[in-house]
Amino acid sequence: MNLNSPKLNYIIMISVVFLCAFEYIFAKPILESVPALTVIWFKYVISFAVLICIKLVRGIHIPFILRDMPVFVALALLGEVFYYLGSFSALSYLPVALVTVVIAMAPVLSIVFDRFIYKRKIRIPVALGVGVSLMGIFMVAGVDIGMVTSGRFIGYLLAVLPAVCANLYNVIAIKLTTRYSTFEISFYIIGATAIICTPYGLSHLPASNSINVFFVLTVVYLGVMVASYGLFAYVNSLKILGATTTLLFSNFVPVVACVFGWLFLKETILPLQLVGGAIALIGCAAVIWYKGRIEILEMKVKP
Repeated sequence: MNLNSPKLNYIIMISVVFLCAFEYIFAKPILESVPALTVIWFKYVISFAVLICIKLVRGIHIPFILRDMPVFVALALLGEVFYYLGSFSALSYLPVALVTVVIAMAPVLSIVFDRFIYKRKIRIPVALGVGVSLMGIFMVAGVDIGMVTSGRFIGYLLAVLPAVCANLYNVIAIKLTTRYSTFEISFYIIGATAIICTPYGLSHLPASNSINVFFVLTVVYLGVMVASYGLFAYVNSLKILGATTTLLFSNFVPVVACVFGWLFLKETILPLQLVGGAIALIGCAAVIWYKGRIEILEMKVKP
């Protein structure tokens, strides 16, 4: 299996879309009785154990540069702790589909990061795409009559946090792909996340009546399929496909999550909110499509 094949990475990232959509479906019921950070701790402890087993079985040598320790800690906080703390906490206020729609703003925010971090000029088509996406997000939030009175405004703010964290995460992580393998990056990020969350996790263990077969299967799924496989696939896609294309896949999570939320959680979403979500996703996709074309042209003109 050639993990450097772009076609294979497209297929793998499509599978990650479904895994991430299912993650919110499975996590929402247990988050009603277990703190979000505790669930995150279980998720990454299990994932770290899986990666250690893989390392022992395959005899994988994992080099480490000491000066990169703060970098891996920052990635653990941004991409795993804050990202999932925001998205999991938002599930207490919003349906799954709405949470994932707001998180899908991450690709649009990448344009802002390009302007201020890489000093790239914002082109008119990109600005229009950003405007369309923002209009869609405002439609999603604006038609929610009980947004403020029911506390849903907090849910939208929490859902924005992962979108910001994802962009900061990509800026840092993509630089590590030249010094470490995909497995090494995943190993250190997951290990750092498990260690960071351990004090809280041990002091906020779930009540005995909260632990059942569904809880165990859920945290195992989150740890093995989403954290281990999902993070490995994401980092490898950053390396092979680039940040722009990798972020594009996040646009499809809300669509899948909307269907799953309707099928499994019996969630109801207003038609106008669905229209707003579709507009937001179309705007995101247009921005990334155009941005990707510009990057290809820039590569061709380089000497």
